[in-house]
Amino acid sequence: MDELANGDVRTPQGQHHNACKELAIFLTTGIVISAFGLPVVFARADVIAWGACALVLTGNVVIFGTILGFFMVFGSNDDFSWQQW
Repeated sequence: MDELANGDVRTPQGQHHNACKELAIFLTTGIVISAFGLPVVFARADVIAWGACALVLTGNVVIFGTILGFFMVFGSNDDFSWQQW
């Protein structure tokens, strides 16, 4: 019953799934897809210029690439855990 209280659920394959982590991944995916999709939709609808769309997409690549790089470099360290926050 403790597993249900803290949101940690075991699948039939024996893997653990945390509901909060799954929700965070789902919301993050929506944000990233929107960050790349909305400028293209707006440019095709002539709400913004294609040059502005290119600048936004370039900025998205830089920002999301930086975030991904940070977690790849600092996420594999065994001495530090984000769960302590």
